[in-house]
Amino acid sequence: MEWKFTLGVGGAVVRQGQLLLVHHAYGAKMWQIPGGYVKPEECAHDGVVREIYEETHIRAAVDGLLGVRHRVKEGDNSTYLIFGLTPIESHDPTPDGREVDAAGYFTLEDIEAFSSDEIPALNRWVARCVLSGTPNMLLDQGDPDDLNRPYNLYIRP
Repeated sequence: MEWKFTLGVGGAVVRQGQLLLVHHAYGAKMWQIPGGYVKPEECAHDGVVREIYEETHIRAAVDGLLGVRHRVKEGDNSTYLIFGLTPIESHDPTPDGREVDAAGYFTLEDIEAFSSDEIPALNRWVARCVLSGTPNMLLDQGDPDDLNRPYNLYIRP
């Protein structure tokens, strides 16, 4: 079996107590933090900034690494880095109209009101950690129904 290694990034952009989420126009069509795959020629830091801008037209500055999600299954070794960011611009997000059909800033109350069909469990955990004011260290085995693969999620305090 040939293994595939991927590095993905997600950006937890917080503005005035609200988290930036995008609604994907493809796949499961869920609300998620903006992000995607890191290109071979770029570092993860640059990749998350690029992905956020491509999906929302928001420029943001990286504050630090919030967490790591890692999973291995059936020839796929996937690492996903979750960065905390601050928007540099104050305007509202504009979806790219291709991958993303909606984007906005949401309170924790808004996010908690989403059903499990509307937001992945991982993104709900990220929202709780960055918006609750008391992020806790988390080691989560993930929901087997979330992306159909268990994973480990590590979030710093």
